[in-house]
Amino acid sequence: MNNLSHLNFSPRPCRICGIYNNPIVASEEPCAGWIDQPWMPEGHYTLIRCQSCGNLYVDSNVTEKYLNDLQSKYDPETEHKTTYEFTEDDDRRRTLELAENWEMLARIRLPGRNDKLLDFGCAWGAFGNIAKKAGVIPNGVELQPAGAAHSQKLWGGESVVHRGPIETAPFDENEFQYITSFETLEHVFDPIRVLKNLKRLLSADGIVVISVPSADYFIFKYWVYRKQPFNEWMRRTFPGNMQGDMVLIHNHINTFSIKAARLLMEKAGLKVVFIAPYCSGLRGGLLGKMIKCIGTLVWLLSFKKIILAPSIFIAAEKEI
Repeated sequence: MNNLSHLNFSPRPCRICGIYNNPIVASEEPCAGWIDQPWMPEGHYTLIRCQSCGNLYVDSNVTEKYLNDLQSKYDPETEHKTTYEFTEDDDRRRTLELAENWEMLARIRLPGRNDKLLDFGCAWGAFGNIAKKAGVIPNGVELQPAGAAHSQKLWGGESVVHRGPIETAPFDENEFQYITSFETLEHVFDPIRVLKNLKRLLSADGIVVISVPSADYFIFKYWVYRKQPFNEWMRRTFPGNMQGDMVLIHNHINTFSIKAARLLMEKAGLKVVFIAPYCSGLRGGLLGKMIKCIGTLVWLLSFKKIILAPSIFIAAEKEI
């Protein structure tokens, strides 16, 4: 991998707070791909860090149309599962993780009879299926044709799964008591616009629940893999565990600080009612438990300002 990282400033404004002249903090090539295309049209992955809100965002000419076209493609290997995971074990673990999400969501707002859920980025229907077992009617928005078709088949005739962008979804204002989006908004060009459209569909007593990747965790991980003094020794000694090549070549358009995550919700007209560290992507085991414990400790010691966990879990309601 060619490390291109150097400190200079980008003219691109932060996609969350709009501040200009933020520093480029890391840049590497290649970047992640989907099917036969790179996530960033330039073929490299370069990150800017907002000096005001702490959001990490890409220095790229990527557009909303480019991302929609890219994500409309599907991978046949995952059609028979209910998540985006490629192996059956990972699919099962991810489904268990989504079940925990539902438990957290249901504690924040108890489900009632005939409540409806809209899952933005519903994949192959795993979370909606969990909600359905709890008596909630699932609905979804999904760009991938195979995922949308599978979710519709899994959930049945009461549900509607829209294949396309949220702006063209055939749902009514104030229709849903639950709107969710787990590990999805980091992949869209303008998450504030998406959340504004989702808020329009939220009932007066409903909640929006999302999870997004944590900028604090990413910066720490990048330091461990790339910048700390014993980096080369650790890479030689623990080649299977370092996974250094996977640090930057991912597909996030934004990676959120706690401040940026709150601002994201506020700019969409939503009031945050719950926020906490979220260990999405950790598959259990000793390492996963250690990271969860460390993340919780840092969260509490920093007076809930630093999230040293893979993601941020947020629940919000409409501003009155």
